[in-house]
Amino acid sequence: MYERTVKGRQEYIFENEKEFRSKLPGEKLRKNWRTAPTGSYTLTDDKQVVRILKKDDVGVRTLLGMRRTSKYYTLDGKPVKNIYSFAGSVDHRSAVRNRKNPTSREILFARYVASGSGAIDAYLKAFRTNNRSYANENARALLKQERIISMISKESSESMDKFGMDSDYLFQKTKKIIENLEGKDSDKLKAIEMCMKLRDMFPKDTKREALTVFQGFSSEQLQKLRSADEIKPLAHAERAIEGDVE
Repeated sequence: MYERTVKGRQEYIFENEKEFRSKLPGEKLRKNWRTAPTGSYTLTDDKQVVRILKKDDVGVRTLLGMRRTSKYYTLDGKPVKNIYSFAGSVDHRSAVRNRKNPTSREILFARYVASGSGAIDAYLKAFRTNNRSYANENARALLKQERIISMISKESSESMDKFGMDSDYLFQKTKKIIENLEGKDSDKLKAIEMCMKLRDMFPKDTKREALTVFQGFSSEQLQKLRSADEIKPLAHAERAIEGDVE
């Protein structure tokens, strides 16, 4: 019997049905892994017993790895290192993190995002999958990678330049927001924060976002602001970027 902890739960590969029954005598056993639902125990093609950790349109996930449910695939063999990939010997998540040069599909993904597509929709189009849950998980991972961020930034900048929205134009518009006496203080503070980020006044960190808390400014005080250097942070905090991709 093989054991492994997955998401805090102990999972097993039983050598045969007899070993399964000795461990879990009252548990139902499915005979066909292709039709077995998520969470059920099933016989494999080589008569082992595993639990279906997840089943969706992509396929099934077990301790033996990922398998598609078509007749051309079999569920058998030994436990794999990476249960989240069809290539069980390849650690997909590490490959995404450690890759230096983007793949052709990653380039497509970045272009779709830069053109205005939501990250999930961009992944669905670039990687040709219909599974939104799978796309959400993988799009979030991609958006944390520096090579993807750089591509999106480059594509966005080029698109904006075509419409005359270069850096000077954007700074001019932001400055007007800050200096508008009749504008909302919340809009002005957002504009000030954006300028500070553009001037690298916040620590750079790919996994954390620096937050600076400012004292409320009056309209008169905001009118006097001419550069981000005049703003004095009153408190500083950090929070991990954990939100879902839109």
